[in-house]
Amino acid sequence: MIRGAWRQVAVLAVLAGMQGCTNVRPEAAALVVAVDQFHRASNEDRPSRADALAVVSCADKEVCAAKAACLEATRPTAEALRLKHEAEAVLAEVEGGRTSPLDPVLKALPTKLDRASRLLEKGHVAMPSCDEKILVLRERYGL
Repeated sequence: MIRGAWRQVAVLAVLAGMQGCTNVRPEAAALVVAVDQFHRASNEDRPSRADALAVVSCADKEVCAAKAACLEATRPTAEALRLKHEAEAVLAEVEGGRTSPLDPVLKALPTKLDRASRLLEKGHVAMPSCDEKILVLRERYGL
């Protein structure tokens, strides 16, 4: 009788473990889709795609590690592209005669653009780690 009870416990433990694995697939898929959308987005749309990636939920350790690696790449990239967009807007204002070439905002552009360049480089350097972890998730969960 005791052996039968242990056998049932073992079967239930295996089934519970399998159930946990099946719950990870949708989580992994959501992250893979968010990263794919980031990669396919135009520079104009990448900041919003990075924001969408940031809110993908994760509970599984491996999925959360992949998400963290991807955020290390997408967050600085998104910030850099936002800074670039701000700089372009200021230049358009100057070219359109709506802002003086002596405006302090214009004088701050070189610093802003330097920061954007550093952030883009940081994102570029971090992206291979993200892509490697996403590839593992694709292979593991058949995505």
